[in-house]
Amino acid sequence: MKARLIVLISIVVFFSYSCEKLTAPFTDSPVIESYLSPGATPLVKVSRQIPFAGNAVYSDDDINALAITIKKGNETHTMTPVGDGTYTDSSVIGEGDEFTLSFIYNLRKVLATTSIPAKPSNFTASDDNVSVVRMTEGAMPSMGSFGSMEPLSLTWDNEDASYYIVVIECVESEPDPVRDFSDSIPPMNMFRKRPTTSQGIEIRPQEFQYFGQHRIILFHVLPDYASLYDEKISSSQNLTNPSTSIANGYGIFTGLNSDTIYVQVNESAR
Repeated sequence: MKARLIVLISIVVFFSYSCEKLTAPFTDSPVIESYLSPGATPLVKVSRQIPFAGNAVYSDDDINALAITIKKGNETHTMTPVGDGTYTDSSVIGEGDEFTLSFIYNLRKVLATTSIPAKPSNFTASDDNVSVVRMTEGAMPSMGSFGSMEPLSLTWDNEDASYYIVVIECVESEPDPVRDFSDSIPPMNMFRKRPTTSQGIEIRPQEFQYFGQHRIILFHVLPDYASLYDEKISSSQNLTNPSTSIANGYGIFTGLNSDTIYVQVNESAR
């Protein structure tokens, strides 16, 4: 009975929140998408929200003609539009840089701030080779085979418990799949782990989908990026989450830094 009550309360809260969102007046606020990393130049994409209501009124602002400025330290530059709501700047991003983005949209000042975190320190793997059992139709490996495969341990320094994300990518030009995907869509050659504030993670051999060389990238990210991942938001049209770094707008304006190591995924004997 108690469990049913909790479920009913959850449903009521959900529908109350949904109705409030649907009936609230639409305010045309911009959606910002920008990830700043050392060695690159600033790139910012601005787009419009897609409202639930069909009678939403947009502002007269031209998404491709906004007067966007970006401040790096004491230097302020006006960004150059290149089409499709995208803006660039020629300044080079460095570790520790602080940035402020500013422009007027719908008669309101949009302001966003971020900084570039330090490069990951002492990023290492327990081995540069991983053994994975090939899985073919009609020849499934035994449980003993799976149990004999050691996980790959990744470690790094993290004394301040900041956020890190690990991305694993097969870099082979013609990837050799671990499983037979002839009757299904092959998986992407890249996967990633959830954000963590720890000093390391483990990757099970079964998580690798392809044999060959893999690039493992450790990203040092800010809390707003980690929050974005947790909310499973993957495109600029879905970036309508409240952001602590953006005033009068939605989206993501964040800095990140990374380090890379490589491992070889080999076929294991059964």
